[in-house]
Amino acid sequence: MQDEEISPTQAAIVLELQNVSKVFPGVIANDHVNFTLRQGEIHTILGENGAGKSTLMNVIAGLYPPDGGDIFIDKKKVRFTNPRQAILHGIGMVHQHFMLVRNHTVTENIILGTPQPPVLDLKRVNQVIQELGDKYGLTVSPDKKIQELSVGEQQRVEILKVLYRGAKILILDEPTAVLTPQESEALYKIIENMVAEEHSIIFISHKMKEVISLSDRITVLSRGKVLATLDKEKTNAKELAKIMMGDEAVRAMPVSASSHSKAMEVVVRMEKICADDDRGHQALKDIDLEIRSGQIVGLAGVSGNGQAQLAEVLSGIRAITAGNYYYCGESLQHPTVNDMIIRGLGYIPEDRKKFGIAGHLSIANNFLLRDHKNPDFYNQQFLSAHKVNEYGRVKMEEFDIRAASEKMQVGLLSGGNIQKTILARESSRPLKFLLASQPIRGLDVNATAFIQQTILKAKSEGLAVLLITEDLDELFLMSDHIYVICRGEIVGHMPKKEASTERIGLMMTGMKT
Repeated sequence: MQDEEISPTQAAIVLELQNVSKVFPGVIANDHVNFTLRQGEIHTILGENGAGKSTLMNVIAGLYPPDGGDIFIDKKKVRFTNPRQAILHGIGMVHQHFMLVRNHTVTENIILGTPQPPVLDLKRVNQVIQELGDKYGLTVSPDKKIQELSVGEQQRVEILKVLYRGAKILILDEPTAVLTPQESEALYKIIENMVAEEHSIIFISHKMKEVISLSDRITVLSRGKVLATLDKEKTNAKELAKIMMGDEAVRAMPVSASSHSKAMEVVVRMEKICADDDRGHQALKDIDLEIRSGQIVGLAGVSGNGQAQLAEVLSGIRAITAGNYYYCGESLQHPTVNDMIIRGLGYIPEDRKKFGIAGHLSIANNFLLRDHKNPDFYNQQFLSAHKVNEYGRVKMEEFDIRAASEKMQVGLLSGGNIQKTILARESSRPLKFLLASQPIRGLDVNATAFIQQTILKAKSEGLAVLLITEDLDELFLMSDHIYVICRGEIVGHMPKKEASTERIGLMMTGMKT
């Protein structure tokens, strides 16, 4: 009689945390966390921004020593003070932002930092990497340079790096955040291959569909504490959101962009727009784009295909080299940032900390960055701190910005609260056009729902909205019309009703459909 197959949730425990704590000045990042990972299991960690996920992963990977509690690998107590010790115990972490040397080859990146003989047999190393790639479906050419690879191929190199070092426990931090749907599907297959070889995966993701589809078990963190650990078969997306954020977050989730709001006049029209990047290379080529009032236009594309330069042209940061930019019917030749602000542009930049806020200033003062000449905030010729702070308190309540005081430095807030601060500032002025670049990237369920609801409200009030996103779920939820950009060119556009995940995904890679 054959032995019954052991399910991942019944297999041997390969990693256990008992009452693990990590404290930073004034913050308890992890508070007596208990967690187990089994052999051949995919165990997802879910939690809002600031819940302690990243800190916990850094403790497991040896980047931070715990301040309390114990870690066990295969029932043996261990203590890591650096990542090398974790690697020697079979733990490897694949970070969301790749740690690769772009002008080195795949092989050079994989063996970097590993012990090698005085005379390196590169041919033999290439063969080992090739065999490892074939075994797990991580197809990539060992002698190619990183800068020649797609984003999906670069991620495969990161996974090969930890497998080459002998990792049996892999931590994958938001691994599909910058991938096309096709690349994401390929990654899911790679994960299945690793699990089949008895590797164990700790998976971090904000995408509920992905979490439910891939996981064997799901642990929910909040404010550094474990709220629940559930088998996938015994839960669903709504229950997980409720555990993580409460009933209000579930009720706040937007259903979809309404197709009933009538698009009116053209607010933005671009004809054959070209622009260079900071190195003088062409970043945008013959861009044609149209956005009407009361309409959300979604722009899809893999990161680094010209989205940032397009946003900078629209907002007056970057000059065009050719083409015509029309705003509310007027041709703009060399608009400045201040020109666009006066004309009613609201801008949520991709890099919220670098370009969206003045981190050293208070929350209240950040609300005034676009409106600092408003006489309502002055007593005679002097800026009134009382009026500024009073306005700050009102906006914090209106936009659910959670902080001890409006006088707190905005740079100390979580990502979600920073994004709400930017949105509050930009949408509290008379606007005609809202430019939102990656507005929910890295945000939890609650912050995501609030940002999306606010953008949908702006659309219903007649604003023209350009939504730049790599998240196709967000694209289909929010957009009325979808454009796709690849290598600085618009490769297609269509109403949302004519779009599909497969079609958009293929276009994102440059394929015509």
